[in-house]
Formats: sequence, structure tokens, C-alpha cells
Amino acid sequence: MRSIDLGALANFAEGQPERVTASDRALLVVRRGDAVYALRDLCPHQGARLSDGHLTGHVPACVPGDDIRMERTGEVVVCPWHGWEFDVQTGRSLCDPQKTRVRSYVTRVEHGRVFVEMD
Repeated sequence: MRSIDLGALANFAEGQPERVTASDRALLVVRRGDAVYALRDLCPHQGARLSDGHLTGHVPACVPGDDIRMERTGEVVVCPWHGWEFDVQTGRSLCDPQKTRVRSYVTRVEHGRVFVEMD
């Protein structure tokens, strides 16, 4: 594993999916406060760039007539082509988390800079 410097934390806008390249691999990077998450920027369904999608949350199952509430706001990326949803922290699909996922990468912030671990 090697650490690759993705740039200053301040260069990543809060809650904005961004595409970066590290070791010739396109990544989706999402900043949430001082935490940064990195996924492969490729939807496993038909290859769309997840960085062209948008961030949202998750609406848990509810009983008809109950108020609808959003949980985990800003932690779910939605594929721009067909609406597939992935957890930005783990890369797992919301509808089939055991089988469908996007590769996730370990990140860290040191001295105001964002690093990703690549193999």
C-alpha cells in the first residue's frame, strides 16, 4: 500500500462529490466535515461516473401515513444514470449491500492534507 496525496482538505467542498485521479484510477471523493471518503468513480451497473451523481440520505421503511424522515443526509451517492445508491463510507449498495458495492479506499487527513491508500 502506498499513500497518495490528493491535496488540501480545504480544496474539497463539504458535501460535494468530486472526481480525482490517483495512480491512474478515477475516484469519487466526498468530504463530510473533517472526514473524507473515497470510492472508485464507477457505478457497477453500467459504468456511469458516480461523481456526476448527487449526495442524498436514506429514507427508512415506514408505515403508510407516518411522516417521512431522511437519515444519514449526505452519506449516500446516487448514480446519475439509473439511480443506484451507494453508502459513501463503505461503498455498499443500499438495496443489496452483501452483493453489490463500489470499491472503497482508506483515507486520512494529516496536517490539512488528504491522503488515500492505494495498492
